[in-house]
Amino acid sequence: MTLDNDLATLDVFLSEFEPYLKSDVVFWNVGKLNAPALSLGGILFLRRTLSARRSRFNPEQAKEFARLDLLANDLLNRWVANVEKKTLSEISSRLNVWDSAFDDLADNYPQAVHTRVYLALLMPLVAHLNDAERFRQRLSRLDSRLRNMLNASDFVWDSAVAVAFPRELFWYLYGTPQKT
Repeated sequence: MTLDNDLATLDVFLSEFEPYLKSDVVFWNVGKLNAPALSLGGILFLRRTLSARRSRFNPEQAKEFARLDLLANDLLNRWVANVEKKTLSEISSRLNVWDSAFDDLADNYPQAVHTRVYLALLMPLVAHLNDAERFRQRLSRLDSRLRNMLNASDFVWDSAVAVAFPRELFWYLYGTPQKT
């Protein structure tokens, strides 16, 4: 995705954040052609990948990202309880997707591993909640399975965003699964 496209998507996500957060929907259709569904993980991912590409921003893009980043902070901090509830729902859903992806992981790893990254970005939002413990345990079991499958490799995505995903924390982005 281009910087302008990612900035526009983040803008749309944040403009629809309040109704999304108040809904029971985990993945919100924003109605924008080719836009991914709005989710908390999607917001966190866009902010992180855009931040990693700051050096590529022109002045207008830098100003827009600064505005959106402040707005995102404000929105996430305004409704903490709602954000935590929605985060737990998204983690549950993404864990199911991630678990089911293991059968075909070697065939589409760079795409499938997005789910694991989203989980890593979401977990800190609920780390203090007792309700998150079962998710931490399940993710730990899945990580053990993944570690047994991975061969070390270079960063699996575009190197432009590698700085946003250090090897120590995002080890699964620096490996590819063995073909069975």
